[in-house]
Amino acid sequence: MATYHEILRTIESSGADYAWMGLNAAAAYGSPLVSYDFDFFVRPEPAHLDKAREAFRKLGMDESLPQVSSGNVIAAEATVTLADPYGGPTVDLMTHISGPTFEEVWRDHKHIAFEGILVRIASLEHIIASKRAANREKDRYVLKRLQQELGDQLKRAAPRYRMRKKN
Repeated sequence: MATYHEILRTIESSGADYAWMGLNAAAAYGSPLVSYDFDFFVRPEPAHLDKAREAFRKLGMDESLPQVSSGNVIAAEATVTLADPYGGPTVDLMTHISGPTFEEVWRDHKHIAFEGILVRIASLEHIIASKRAANREKDRYVLKRLQQELGDQLKRAAPRYRMRKKN
């Protein structure tokens, strides 16, 4: 079963430009909320997505779109999900998210040491902005919880990205 440590080491050593996003990334900023999947925002270029996909396949993870080229995944704004066949965490490789662009996230990303691995993480502002812009029911719930836990930090994450219509 893939561990959190192996997943972070795999993305970091892949050679792809990426930023760690999502609820698990928010936990690195102090949120007590976590999820069972890892979300990585990958530079929307086939070479970068290819590197990330290959690295996770070498880790033994099963891919949701094995027959679809990275160029077509990017054009469709699809997410490649990789699953551990032994029940470990899943990985989502995204080249498009709600809210900030890759270039905005890349410009403001930080490096953090997580279990001895230096990883790239999106700013808390961009993590929150993507959840606000996605505007899914589960994201609205998470934002309420994050407000309770990280209230002061969230105030700095101004809602400057368009929201999607409610599902």
